Amino acid sequence: MVRKEKLPWYEWLTFFMKKSIKILSEYFYPGLTATGKLMTQLSGELSKKGFEVEVYTCRHNRMAKSKVKLPLKEIYNDVKINLLPCVNLNKENLLFRIINWLSFSFHLLINLSFKSSKDILFIVTNPPILPLVGLFFNIVRGQRFIPIIYDIYPDIAVALEVAEENSFFVKLWKRLNNVIYGRASGIVVISKQMKQTLVNNTKSNSLESKIEVIYNWEDAEFIKPLEKENNTFAKKNGYNEVLTVLYSGNFGLYNDLCTIIYAAERVQKLPVKFVFIGDGAQKKKLEEIVRDKDLKNVDFHPYQPFEKLPEILTCADISIVSEDKRVNGLCSSSKLYSSLASGRAVLALVNKDSDIAETIKNCNCGFIVNQEDVQQVVNQLKFYLKNRNELKKMGKKARKYFEEHYTINHSIEKYVNMLKELK
Repeated sequence: MVRKEKLPWYEWLTFFMKKSIKILSEYFYPGLTATGKLMTQLSGELSKKGFEVEVYTCRHNRMAKSKVKLPLKEIYNDVKINLLPCVNLNKENLLFRIINWLSFSFHLLINLSFKSSKDILFIVTNPPILPLVGLFFNIVRGQRFIPIIYDIYPDIAVALEVAEENSFFVKLWKRLNNVIYGRASGIVVISKQMKQTLVNNTKSNSLESKIEVIYNWEDAEFIKPLEKENNTFAKKNGYNEVLTVLYSGNFGLYNDLCTIIYAAERVQKLPVKFVFIGDGAQKKKLEEIVRDKDLKNVDFHPYQPFEKLPEILTCADISIVSEDKRVNGLCSSSKLYSSLASGRAVLALVNKDSDIAETIKNCNCGFIVNQEDVQQVVNQLKFYLKNRNELKKMGKKARKYFEEHYTINHSIEKYVNMLKELK
């Protein structure tokens, strides 16, 4: 029988002084979304660093996975997960989506009311109204909260013409944002451009010192370069025989994806294949364009099982990262990090002043083209066809730069420092 050693008194003291963190995120393990994956990894790493971490997420992440009655609580990687029975209506309908947001927020208010006010709330802006939960508990009981801002709302809704700039709803939201940012203990954004946007929006010099730019990341051990000739998914679909251009992930409204389809139309006679893997608001529109133009060089695949992600990301020669030009400075695609990790050349349809463009320039791992410039995309593809060796060189540079700047260790250190500075 193994006798358990007693902890020294100072280790017990350290235990009771641990900071307790509550992560509020609509998506979490085993969700296939980028947000779910990032929050799962963040919670696990913070737990390893000695923080007590508890997650509140939506139960519908699991409903499609199992017909068995699901628990409301479970533990994954030493992190307690609370699965809230939120409404899950069709997200393509704006009203239904707002109802989903309100449902999650309501369940959080009820559940967190019975938790300690000393817990620090990490609040992912997915859904975007979630920081209001942090504001409520801060006003009522002085609880500290840190918004993790992936998309700047309501600005992005206005930019995409989903909301009117001068509407009462938008004006109220902006005023609430000013209160939220003022009361937050810290603010996390995922690009330098987004930080500048927040500072400009609030016109507050004091806010700048509160905002921390913490880039998203990819798992360096999970996503690794793999030659196409050894890639089962590429072999199965014939992608190892042509120059393959990949877009994998969410087909969101803030992505410039139509430009890629129109470029495919212009290179139909060339040995180039365009592969779209995933789902989202733009998928039906993209599929309609492909059908109407009878494009044989474009393939669509649904989301693939998570364990196949390393193969999916390496089935191509070129990885697409794109953003709609209307959302410059309002979000930043995390697809860049998986593209770099997979060791693939990057073709980026982004603003030339963006953090993404800066990274690609710094590591010389691909090309930046003007958003909506179809001919420029075609020109770069023709260059790649004539210079296949350059693709491999760029891929190696991409992976090297990723390892030096965008592993989770680089980001977790900033999160830990932010938490340590909280009094």
